Amino acid sequence: MKIKLYKAYSFCQQGQREYQEDSRFPDTGGPDISQRFFIVCDGVGGCEKGELASRTVCEAFGKALKKIDFDNDFTNEDFSRALDAAYNALDAKANNANREMATTLTFVCFHGGGCTMAHIGDSRIYQIRPSEGILYRSDDHSIVNSMVHSGNLTPNQAIDHPQSNVIARYMEPVDPDSSRCMATVMRTRDVQADDYFFLCTDGVLHCVLDDQLVDILSSTESDDRKMNKIASMSQNSEDNNTAYLIHVEEVETDPVTAEETEMYDEDSHATKKIKVASQTLEDIESVQKSASCLFSRNWIKNIFK
Repeated sequence: MKIKLYKAYSFCQQGQREYQEDSRFPDTGGPDISQRFFIVCDGVGGCEKGELASRTVCEAFGKALKKIDFDNDFTNEDFSRALDAAYNALDAKANNANREMATTLTFVCFHGGGCTMAHIGDSRIYQIRPSEGILYRSDDHSIVNSMVHSGNLTPNQAIDHPQSNVIARYMEPVDPDSSRCMATVMRTRDVQADDYFFLCTDGVLHCVLDDQLVDILSSTESDDRKMNKIASMSQNSEDNNTAYLIHVEEVETDPVTAEETEMYDEDSHATKKIKVASQTLEDIESVQKSASCLFSRNWIKNIFK
């Protein structure tokens, strides 16, 4: 399939934090229209050199995917190789002063096989279709989120929970005998003209609710004005706040009988497929819930806000 994009928009704001630990790729408010993949990372606060971790991951992905032909299918294996390259870059930058550095990751890529979305941590990805609302929202790799899925907390109790800033997965340098946190990967061919893909750090999520995001993106204003509105709502966030907005202009699909959406959780090696012809938001959420509770590591890192 062929996916044509409008001009993408981005912002990267410091908020009320002393340092900027968010990073993005491409690192610009308006990338070239030919850009096919986008990344937003949030360096883990309270650890050494969160800004170095987030920047290193963004730059490593950019380098690893520089020569990829996105007219072809971008496979899970292609993503895994790029993720390995990013981890290797983190390992190469690590020393005694920054061994504890860490970052979240959100990644969206448009290619001949559809769209690939991947994340590690609590930065967020949305696919929003103005006529229908949220088609996909990445499931945060957080302790509180897993408690909600297990029934130990209600969604309302989770909002102000004292452990709301504790994440269960993140990217960091690791010793040779340690395992790496892997990503939850969503591949979908259910992409239509006028769909929006939105990547953001949790500093944006503190200020913009899901319903507000849908309302803004469903309005008749220009994409530039929509993004400026989100940036204005987020600029005084207690945290750094960074986002990318990608708007689909046109989609040329292959002659297939049914589209398919696949979620792959690398940490658990769990894969589930959904036929888009009968897909509902509840279908996606059920896959997210099953994947979110499958952690291969039993330790966590606290993000100090």
